[in-house]
Amino acid sequence: MKKLWRNFDTSIVSFPVASFCVIATFFLNVPLALIECALFVILFIVKWQYQKRVKQKLLYQVNAVADELDFERGEAFKKLSVACAVIEKDGLIVWINDSFKNTFSITEKTPVCNIRAVLNREGSLERLIDGRGFKIKVNSQYFAVYSSEMKVDDEDLYLLYFFDETKLRITEKEYYDSRPSLMLSVIDNSNEIYQTFKESEAAAIFSRIEQEIENWVTSYGGLCRKYSTTRMLFFVEERSLQKMIADKFSILETVRQMSYDGKNCGVTLSIGVGKEASLNASNESAKQALDMAQSRGGDQVAIRHDAQYKFFGGVSAGVEKRNKVKTRLISRSIATIVNDSDNILIMGHRFSDFDAFGAAVGMYAVADHFSKKANIVIDTETTLALPLVKAFREHFPPDVLVRPEKARSMLGENTLLVVVDTHKKDFCEAPELVDSAKKIMVIDHHRKSVGFIENTVMFYHVPTASSACEMVSELCEYVDTAPFIDKFTAEALLAGISLDTRNFIIRTGVRTFEAAAYLRARLASPLEVKKLFANDMDVFHLRNSIIDNSHIYERGFAISFADFKSRNIRLITSQAADEMLNVEGVRASFVLFETPGIINISARSYGEVNVQLIMETLGGGGHQTMAACQLPKLSIEQATVKLKNAIDKYITDTTEVK
Repeated sequence: MKKLWRNFDTSIVSFPVASFCVIATFFLNVPLALIECALFVILFIVKWQYQKRVKQKLLYQVNAVADELDFERGEAFKKLSVACAVIEKDGLIVWINDSFKNTFSITEKTPVCNIRAVLNREGSLERLIDGRGFKIKVNSQYFAVYSSEMKVDDEDLYLLYFFDETKLRITEKEYYDSRPSLMLSVIDNSNEIYQTFKESEAAAIFSRIEQEIENWVTSYGGLCRKYSTTRMLFFVEERSLQKMIADKFSILETVRQMSYDGKNCGVTLSIGVGKEASLNASNESAKQALDMAQSRGGDQVAIRHDAQYKFFGGVSAGVEKRNKVKTRLISRSIATIVNDSDNILIMGHRFSDFDAFGAAVGMYAVADHFSKKANIVIDTETTLALPLVKAFREHFPPDVLVRPEKARSMLGENTLLVVVDTHKKDFCEAPELVDSAKKIMVIDHHRKSVGFIENTVMFYHVPTASSACEMVSELCEYVDTAPFIDKFTAEALLAGISLDTRNFIIRTGVRTFEAAAYLRARLASPLEVKKLFANDMDVFHLRNSIIDNSHIYERGFAISFADFKSRNIRLITSQAADEMLNVEGVRASFVLFETPGIINISARSYGEVNVQLIMETLGGGGHQTMAACQLPKLSIEQATVKLKNAIDKYITDTTEVK
């Protein structure tokens, strides 16, 4: 009733009612009517004096604020161009100036008593009156709102200022929408075009690609320039770039589906986009983005902004670009780096598998060939390659394998740290070694992702290689003209290749079989390698239980989970994920399992589905056919929901999924 009395003119109701009561009483009891009339006059005088006093105090407070703003009189607030209002703590409006009325179209016919009704917002009063100011949109107008507190009759009131920023926002939006982005494109497999087609046909294909790219860029209002046969440069505005993103960079699919004389050209395109404060910085950023796109296998767009990457496309297999001349040159460079180092520390990724440990064994053989002291950094308690580790201890001194905590004391100023089968610091067996080492060499085949190790003396990265062991096998072949690896090292490398290719079924190229032939010539026994992968009966039963839990989610995506605990849980789940691919209709498999505080997901495919993209959505990574991620502080059910959302996003975003 107090708020009703203050905020509505109750006299409109009270006067007629009181008058009627007095007149009616005259017919019944004249003395009583006179008493009622006297009381009515007294109450009217009290009400009038109270309202007058409240208005004077409010005017005094407004005058005080006006004085601070150097206004001569508080009445200036009425004509102030800034919209002002005085409200109570619960939003009831006490007073507004003329600008407020005009800004929010308030008239006598459309009275408004609460600020919420003006702003069309609920639950924002605390921010409105806290004095710190905030941005707000009312209909099509933007305002910066600030407040100051005042007291009237021990009640808190707030004076609000609404600064119209609509024109500023429009100008700001136009500024950001018109910011230029620099884009660099390259045809991934130009050499293969020249090898497959005649010179004149190749020229016609490149000319058509150039025309398609120009039409695509100009359709978005961009500028396109060619600076070599296979490379082009574009400038587009931010608004156009956002449209390209919404269109999922359709040029990738256009180029991918291009044919000549009825034959698919097999061409893919990689694009790097730089979005920085200056054109020079954007150019450097675009170069890094293009390098990242190609390092991830090509046929995709990488956008780099403020050292952060976003990727689009990448649904097809990478194009192999290696040649033996380049491998020979890299091998000689590695030999020089090894010779110039005092000692070598070699490590793979956490929970090392046959590929990581096999590649480490191969690099140990290279270091030993040059008479350099070398050690392999590995946590034997968590490795997934325990059979190979046990066999290694039978052939080499026991002090070659060192735990991560001991490796720190072995790191010197001229120590070479060799990282194999990963290029991300966080995935390494001992990430602190990466921070401390002065000389780092990386040898990896996984698609390049954000957070890769920088400032290396050698970054040997081949995303089209089947495995790190395949890459190390080639290096061993060319490091010296004379063969030097022994039978065990050859078998360790062959085991790594067998694991990542699933016994030469997926991701195998000519170079894969050439590497295997070289290892076979070094007396590697396929039978001995097969024995390394043998499982005991418990592992066999647990793996089958995961397969029993599986179900097809959608379009050939199989999902399962491990409802047990085992020290071999990672090995069992990875094998189960591989085995699920043998089910008819399964295009990709995902197995979830729990470790303390973390839900892990192991993903596999035969290449039709790029599981790396799905795992990257969840913060993980890997390769096109083999990837993983970790989701902390979630249950199996919650993680399954996130996985399904990531699968749905992949299906929506990729044009390859039918």
